[in-house]
Amino acid sequence: MTDDFMQSPEFQALIKEYLEYLNTSLPGVRTNLSDALYQDVYKFGHNIKGTGTSYGFEGLSLLGAEICSNIKAEKYENLEKLLDRVDNILKEALA
Repeated sequence: MTDDFMQSPEFQALIKEYLEYLNTSLPGVRTNLSDALYQDVYKFGHNIKGTGTSYGFEGLSLLGAEICSNIKAEKYENLEKLLDRVDNILKEALA
């Protein structure tokens, strides 16, 4: 991808849609976490792990990987803080 493409209005619109999609998904992910539906939380983490960098958000990809590894290691107590960090990135990016 060239920098010109990443700055294009079309790509910027895709980024905004991506961020809004994640933002609207996050409350459901938090509900899944409180309901101990860890596989669903894992899917969210796996999604952002694979897509964040493509949209210019390496931090989201890294958090997605961390969410997945915590679930695999059954370290569920860390997940709320990781989702808070995702939320902070989204709020900042959508501001």
